[in-house]
Amino acid sequence: MQLLIAMVQDEDANSLQDRLVSLNVRSTRINTVGGFLVRGNATLLIGVEEGRMEEVLAALRATCHTRRVFMNPMPPVAEPTHVSMMNPMEVVIGGATVFTFPVKRFLRLRGTGSPTANRWEETPQAPSREDDPMNLIIAIVQDEDAGPSIQALLEAGHRVTRINTAGGFLRRGNATLLIGVEAGKVNQVLEIIQKACKYRPEPSPVTKGMPMYSATVFVMEANNFLRI
Repeated sequence: MQLLIAMVQDEDANSLQDRLVSLNVRSTRINTVGGFLVRGNATLLIGVEEGRMEEVLAALRATCHTRRVFMNPMPPVAEPTHVSMMNPMEVVIGGATVFTFPVKRFLRLRGTGSPTANRWEETPQAPSREDDPMNLIIAIVQDEDAGPSIQALLEAGHRVTRINTAGGFLRRGNATLLIGVEAGKVNQVLEIIQKACKYRPEPSPVTKGMPMYSATVFVMEANNFLRI
């Protein structure tokens, strides 16, 4: 399993998500802003099985287009100056910037009240390294479960950062939680999130006949962990 992080233009984000849904690939969208033109864009988190990476990249190539825009090379100023204004400059924007990260563990949590004994489904776990003291957990949960999950994590002494995000099918609001945790406490964090999330028995719109998972979780190794 790989976690693919794709930064795309706003104009392409909806088309990309629709194409991913048609491929039965889930994505989570974060509305972001580019640093050069300060234009709105979107960052998509996509979990991709090893054998489907080229299929997902093909979807990105088909939907994310480059565009030519004109920009003023000088920033606006409040006070008049004697500097002559330069002509607008043409720049090429668009396409997609993509990063892929190996996922140590990938899980779908069912939430409290699940009638099955298996509270979560997990892909085969990657072997841990001996020098693997810290992990980054990325947990995508429903909006209504985010508050209880954060509260329970804080009470257990874990630090957590919340990002308001959106799902890829109905584009309903959800939350993405970032949690840094020692490798030996990963299961404890998973148990906390599992208990804080509600069980949802309704079928998933993207994959009919499968339950609506309460949380989707990626666990990745952190090469460095610092507090500055």
